[in-house]
Amino acid sequence: MRGIYGRFVRSVSLRPRPAMRVGMLAFFLLAGCGDPSWREVSAPDGGFTVRMGGDPRVEKRNIDTPAGAITAYWYSLDRKDSVYGVGYADYPVRLVAGTPPGRMFSIVREGWLKRIAGKLDGEDKELKLDGKWHGVEFTARGELDGRKAWMLGRFYLVENRLYQLVVFGNREGIPQADINRFMGSFKVAKPRDASIVTIDAAPDGKK
Repeated sequence: MRGIYGRFVRSVSLRPRPAMRVGMLAFFLLAGCGDPSWREVSAPDGGFTVRMGGDPRVEKRNIDTPAGAITAYWYSLDRKDSVYGVGYADYPVRLVAGTPPGRMFSIVREGWLKRIAGKLDGEDKELKLDGKWHGVEFTARGELDGRKAWMLGRFYLVENRLYQLVVFGNREGIPQADINRFMGSFKVAKPRDASIVTIDAAPDGKK
């Protein structure tokens, strides 16, 4: 299952054109309390911290879009029956100003659902990060390579930066405590001015 779910997340999170893998992108792993395999991952350039149960794979992609050449970043961790991932994206300010957050969340979410031929499992839940940043949570069920697939996603729009947190895999094999630890630990700092980046969850050639 590790291979199936790992391939899925790497294909859905970042459209590979052209691609450049980053193994030494700046991040720090800080020891945490409780389970020693869980520690805080700090991404200074990404402006976030989150607890993960091991060392994440860090990837970078250069992507051609109608807005021009952009770069995307994705931190992911494969576990026995699941994948945990965090990505971030800086959209043009003019685009963010003219698009309701719910619309942006919906577009990105639909890209994830297409990958598992999935359907939402209930209604979206509106969130607020730090009491002010718009967010949304959704769950979905579908199928991948003949196996049942479950997904939990949270998106946050912090100024013009869109963050995506996703847990995906065999629902029966994912401890709820780990889901809570991962999702509940996510924190952001005030975003810096950065080059325009995005994570495109839509299949190649589709919008």
